[in-house]
Amino acid sequence: MSAHTEAILAEQPAHVSSSDICSAPEGLQEGQAEHPADPVANEAEVILTSPPPTPHRVTITKKETSVEEESCNNTPSHQACCPSLNVTEMLHGASDRTQIVTKLLDQSCKDIRKTQSDGWSSDEDDNVFDTAIQEVSSPQTGPPLVSEEELARLALITPAKTSQYSGSRVKALIKILQHQLDQQELVKEFTALEHLKPSDNCLVAKAPENRDKNRYRDILPYDKTRVAIGENQEYINASYIRMQVGAEEFFYISCQGPLPSTVQAFWQMIWENKSDIIAMMTQEVERGRIKCHKYLPESQSTFLTAGRYQLHLENQQFLHYFHIKVIRMVETQTGETHFVHHLKFTHWPDHGVPQSSEQLVRFIRYMRAVHHEGPITVHCSAGIGRTGVLICTDIILHLIENDLPINVSDIVKDMRLQRHGMIQTKEQYLFCYKVWLEVLQGILQLQGNQWQPESPRDQKIV
Repeated sequence: MSAHTEAILAEQPAHVSSSDICSAPEGLQEGQAEHPADPVANEAEVILTSPPPTPHRVTITKKETSVEEESCNNTPSHQACCPSLNVTEMLHGASDRTQIVTKLLDQSCKDIRKTQSDGWSSDEDDNVFDTAIQEVSSPQTGPPLVSEEELARLALITPAKTSQYSGSRVKALIKILQHQLDQQELVKEFTALEHLKPSDNCLVAKAPENRDKNRYRDILPYDKTRVAIGENQEYINASYIRMQVGAEEFFYISCQGPLPSTVQAFWQMIWENKSDIIAMMTQEVERGRIKCHKYLPESQSTFLTAGRYQLHLENQQFLHYFHIKVIRMVETQTGETHFVHHLKFTHWPDHGVPQSSEQLVRFIRYMRAVHHEGPITVHCSAGIGRTGVLICTDIILHLIENDLPINVSDIVKDMRLQRHGMIQTKEQYLFCYKVWLEVLQGILQLQGNQWQPESPRDQKIV
């Protein structure tokens, strides 16, 4: 960020601080490709089990001829950043957010009605959005979990008139952000981050017994921040991400999309950390390549067994741009239960960034509304690109709402010190700024440009 921009927020310190870093471990070099190297494991079958008293198994076999693994020789074809945010509908009809959140939590886990299968197809079409369209047409299995009106209200951010994100100050900040995006100044900022070397070794991830548990051989968790599961501290390709956001700590697990051999470990991680949100930022198959193994029960008439856990689909709702599934986990030895909201964002292209930041904002605000315990688990395919954008955007929205200064470079730096490579491409980095800009434009539009300076101090950039 330029010195001119930083002057706006100079009265308050940045919310994250960078630390010294060490040399890169083997397999992670500066200037690495924007997309991961060859995967190291192949996909396999999914086994679903019907509930007692008459259990049976259904096996779904993938057609290998139409699905290819990710190749390190792929050349990214980046899309342009998203268009301006249409905030008229999003900012209409504000109401008490507490009532909305309470209603969402009540709807998610109560009055569940069993109906039909979700019809989740395993068609391996080359177009990511074809799969999304098929899923949208599937029926609900219970009462609606959230309406578009409620999502619009949740997405509403209304800072006080004395906030740095209001009045003449927000107008000045909008102009600066627009100028930086237009002049590509932020590309230099992202390039500078590329010189940030990994902060730790990845010895556990590289151990011979763990190599097949990594989807990509060069995307590995640091030893000091890796998620260890079970009494024996077993390995999974996942990292704890702790971000200081004002006076709060935002806690995430950033992980790769499950492999056939790691589905059990994935759910064990969810259970042991009592994570109640899984934010999935990829399709299972994109452009004919496997990105993530199926790891969810597909209908209410069958449950999925993952080790000592049974996974039951309690309710689901398919919106145009994201899908909600309420999963009930049952520990088979004790009968203890744990509910998880699985949120799948369906409009993120394989390369580039979403076309609508408004949809991602609604997705994230709903995620925050239904979250109440444990870390938020976020994954894409490798667990660093789209995953990093979601975490960064979540933090930006909270900082705006709480009148705190924003430094995108510091946010990304802090994430990368905990998991190497978070936010992979310049397009993803610029998109974080676009979300910031468009939310500020929405705030300005909401107020109808009617703010007047209340003191001489408000008439200048401080």
